[in-house]
Amino acid sequence: MARLTRLTRLLNNEVYIVDDDKVICDDNGYSGEAVSRLAGFENFYDDLVAGQNKISEEMEKLRNEGKTKSVRFRELMGKKMINSNFILLFKTYGLQ
Repeated sequence: MARLTRLTRLLNNEVYIVDDDKVICDDNGYSGEAVSRLAGFENFYDDLVAGQNKISEEMEKLRNEGKTKSVRFRELMGKKMINSNFILLFKTYGLQ
């Protein structure tokens, strides 16, 4: 598996910095490769959280129908567990 090409680098064991060529500043704010990468992580997190809510709703519906042993319910349970682990990793690294 290919490693992520980092856009940040650690400065003095506390602060991360980004090279000037990775960020563009104009009248509207900041853009560029580093900002786009950050937006991708934020979008991924938002989609995970929204997905968890939809999964919970669908699981509740199946529960109410007495279908807790169905393949679909079990698939949703597995997906919810995987998503929960991703969300926990985001929180572990301060990315929530």
